[in-house]
Amino acid sequence: RCFWPFWTRPGSAEGANVSRMRPFPQAWLRIIRVTPLILVMLCVGHAWSQGLPSVQQNQFRAQWVGESVDQIPFQNTATPLNGLGAIVGSLQTPDQVQAEVESSLANVKVKSPIVFKPSLGLGWEISNQGIVHSNNVVSGSATNRAVTTNSVATYSQGSSSFAAPALSVLYDREHGPWTVSAGYSIGYKYFTDPNFVANGTGTERNPLAQTALFKTSLEMSRYILNTLLTASSGTGYDISSGSNNRQTTVGAGGDAKYMLSSAAALAAKLGYNYQNSSGSSATPNNNVTSYFGDVDPIYDLSDKTHLSGILGFGSSSQSLQSGTQSAGNAAISTPQNTSRNYVQALGKVKYELTGKLVFDIGLGARYVANTGITNSIDSGLQPAWAVGLGYTPTAKTSFSLSAGVQGADVQPGVNFAFNWNPREKTRFTLTASQSQNFANTLSSQYLVSTSILGTVSQKLFSNVELQLSGGYTQQKFVNLSSTSTNQSTSQLPSSFFIAQGALIWKIRDWVNLSNTLYINTGQNQTGGNSSSLSQSQMWDSISLNFEL
Repeated sequence: RCFWPFWTRPGSAEGANVSRMRPFPQAWLRIIRVTPLILVMLCVGHAWSQGLPSVQQNQFRAQWVGESVDQIPFQNTATPLNGLGAIVGSLQTPDQVQAEVESSLANVKVKSPIVFKPSLGLGWEISNQGIVHSNNVVSGSATNRAVTTNSVATYSQGSSSFAAPALSVLYDREHGPWTVSAGYSIGYKYFTDPNFVANGTGTERNPLAQTALFKTSLEMSRYILNTLLTASSGTGYDISSGSNNRQTTVGAGGDAKYMLSSAAALAAKLGYNYQNSSGSSATPNNNVTSYFGDVDPIYDLSDKTHLSGILGFGSSSQSLQSGTQSAGNAAISTPQNTSRNYVQALGKVKYELTGKLVFDIGLGARYVANTGITNSIDSGLQPAWAVGLGYTPTAKTSFSLSAGVQGADVQPGVNFAFNWNPREKTRFTLTASQSQNFANTLSSQYLVSTSILGTVSQKLFSNVELQLSGGYTQQKFVNLSSTSTNQSTSQLPSSFFIAQGALIWKIRDWVNLSNTLYINTGQNQTGGNSSSLSQSQMWDSISLNFEL
């Protein structure tokens, strides 16, 4: 499945009374000991960019090849790895914990700790935006010497053969109380026709993507320590900026929990995240940096009722470099630096109604201070809250919902995940989320995205599988300053959807034939005079994939 994007599979998180690592797919099927005394928090915090799969993330990575090893630890995550996770906590029900532990134990296989997974795809791709044409548009009159000529890009159908080599190296091993996992992957898709521009031009025409992971876990009788480092870098069409660019993300975090007694514990979390968008002549080089820290005293009133307090701080900052401009906006003459800083305190109650139903609520206050933002709309003391619900009615069905406002949020964050596996050959996932962060192209603006994404996997025959996915997003800009900046965002779609289908025939264990059809209504091209074509991107790819 070299050309199918990596879908995270939400639906479970760390167990309330079980300490373990999520089992990795295929060669990563190793688990940590089951320890019923301590809760493992897998680096859930404000600074993480991964979590529930978003339409934008899957759209950007749609043509990457190779494995996304940076997302391996986050499969089966019910609460996203952002601020809500630190407040809502685990929504995994006890029944779900037990079922997954038993499944993990049943699939343990002793293998070499190092796994090499080279692959090669050979195929053909056709796109309705495969060839670009430059046309001159003349305005004004020659008699009044006011003639202006602008180059407007138009696109037509084009195709090209391609070769796509990829390599993944995975490591997973237990060293006494320590567990160490690491991974690195690289993939490159080379189109033989130099005029084929479905993925952009120049250095972005042949996408090169890399992902990395390093994770450690220490489990003792009274305490647990976890660290996690992830990184990714690759090119693609970015709907949030309206251009092809390169995006680089680095995340680092750690958490610890110490058992003071059988009913009391103290937990702490730290996280850092760096995101860069660059490589486009039409958009500025954008850096967004976030960090957070939490200290959480925890007390168990009973097996079903758990109380905790959360004292936290954090910051999110943006740096837009000068020298470039986005469509419809004036060039940035000087660097734009803004940040949103906060401290907050919340109290949380978590209650396990039954083995199948978990509910929690957190209430408190936060203080937000902005720098570089004039007349900010939400400085000062404000309420902070979060609610969560986890429900596992059957072993084949799971449901989770979390929502809240905390940290640097300007609107409520919402995350919903539903998993249904009615039979071994059928899998269905539905997720919905509302997320927010600094806009890629504008200063003092947040881009708020509301998305819904569904995936279906159905094995038609013993060696033939059908995979379908579709998502819809609405995005809007929220000005963090009460003074209008008169910045244009007309080049970005207010809403769009993506759809993708793949038919995969497994010829042998090491070779498969895959055909993928992709549609993206948000990729409209912009030319001179800010003219645009309402042309949805469509491409079809057929490839023969070899994998060891």
